[in-house]
Amino acid sequence: MEQQKEWQLIEKIQNGQSGDYRTLVDRYAPMVFSIVNNFVDAEADREELAQAIFVKAYERLDTFKGNSKFSSWLYSLAKNHCRDYAKNIRRNNSNFSEMDEQDLNSRLRDDGLPDEAVEQQQWIALLQAGLDHINDDYAEAFMMKYNGNMSYKAMSKRLDASVSALKVRVYRAKKELKNYIENRS
Repeated sequence: MEQQKEWQLIEKIQNGQSGDYRTLVDRYAPMVFSIVNNFVDAEADREELAQAIFVKAYERLDTFKGNSKFSSWLYSLAKNHCRDYAKNIRRNNSNFSEMDEQDLNSRLRDDGLPDEAVEQQQWIALLQAGLDHINDDYAEAFMMKYNGNMSYKAMSKRLDASVSALKVRVYRAKKELKNYIENRS
């Protein structure tokens, strides 16, 4: 679809002909799924995330002014939505924030006061705050490497970045996290 026709289609949608939005969804679904695939493994989650992106794009279509290509605008919106999604996953990740009952019980002292469990929970909370504080690209690489146990090669394929660039991101994430934690301790 040439850019002029696409702009006319967008104007029609902005003027209330919402049925034409399906044309844009069909055209850009492969691009959006390509972005989503970098953030989510489960098929159902990918579909849900892609759908949320298209709903958000529809709701914000009035902010598209035609200063750039629609594909660039949608790409940016999709990437930011996925990053927000990844941040929320990091915050709510059960691997970091929850301990099973047996583990918790084993960490309780005889007097009923938790010892290492409290320290671990404080450490996790501090780490999560640090991840929210540092550069998103660094945090994403750090989480993939250490929480997702991914190899640099797998990360490279998923993020479309070189292995050396990802090693730098992880290094910088560790450095920024160290500084953040030292300043809070």
